[in-house]
Amino acid sequence: MTDLASIVDGRHPVEQGDPAADSRAFRRCLGQYPTGVTVITARHGDEVVGMAVNSFAAVSLDPALVLWSIRRESKSLDAFLGASHFAVNVLAADQVQVSHWFGSAHPERFQLAPWRPGQGGAPLLDGALAHLECRRVQVDDGGDHLILRGHVERYARYEGEPLVFSQGQYAVSQSHPNLVTQARSGSSEQPQSDGGPSFLRLLSLAHQHMSALFDAHREDLGMTVGSTRVLTRLCDGACSLDALQRATYLGWQSVEDTVMDLIQSGLALRRADGGVEITAAGRMKSEAVAQRLLEFTRQQLQGIAEQDVAAARRVFAALQQR
Repeated sequence: MTDLASIVDGRHPVEQGDPAADSRAFRRCLGQYPTGVTVITARHGDEVVGMAVNSFAAVSLDPALVLWSIRRESKSLDAFLGASHFAVNVLAADQVQVSHWFGSAHPERFQLAPWRPGQGGAPLLDGALAHLECRRVQVDDGGDHLILRGHVERYARYEGEPLVFSQGQYAVSQSHPNLVTQARSGSSEQPQSDGGPSFLRLLSLAHQHMSALFDAHREDLGMTVGSTRVLTRLCDGACSLDALQRATYLGWQSVEDTVMDLIQSGLALRRADGGVEITAAGRMKSEAVAQRLLEFTRQQLQGIAEQDVAAARRVFAALQQR
């Protein structure tokens, strides 16, 4: 493999190679493509099944066709293959917990997440952004997965923001920063009375800008967003993978990969009960990131009056209580 692409645009890949040689690195590469988060459900006889899926995709408008894929080793495979219908529940931004329940096959997931039966009895989850009720029409070979195609017989769309999954973690959708220019001219978002961007837009832009700037510091310490979040949680005490997923807003596979990397680096260790514990080296690394963050913040706030910083802190604290 050559570095021609990196030579052309002046950038060098973080990782590259043969997918067969490192499946985890290949999965991280695939994670560069953001997706929505869905829960696919079905009923086969008296059994209801559901699983969190981000392989969902539209195929055709006429006829209305969609597809998704399921691992051949999945315990729910027989039920999905035996069911006449499946439902696609597109999750909203406030349904991370629902994704956790169905991503980890929680035994009480259908008791914890309210639902009603749709076509073929497939559960339609309350609070979803969209429901697609599909009749299964075809099953295709997809390597270690099977690809299920469905004909959409009924759909429903609701107001709200989608839950997004990107680079191994949950996220929310935001308008591109370049749209601020359009907002000022009134073509996209209504500006404030002084002609500037709205308060929410300023918050969004400031967060994106600061996060992007700090990424270089995190990488300099050999850390990622995921490993930083995991170590920060482990500093509060050992916990299970489930607890790590809930605390870090990382996907299940990303949590497992991150923990494995931390263990191999000597920053964490696996306990006899299956939980994860931080090591002395991991605590030092976490403290180094925290110290770097303090220095970074101090530098970014230079030139801003102390009373303005204090006022901003009060505003942010008050907004969290709304």
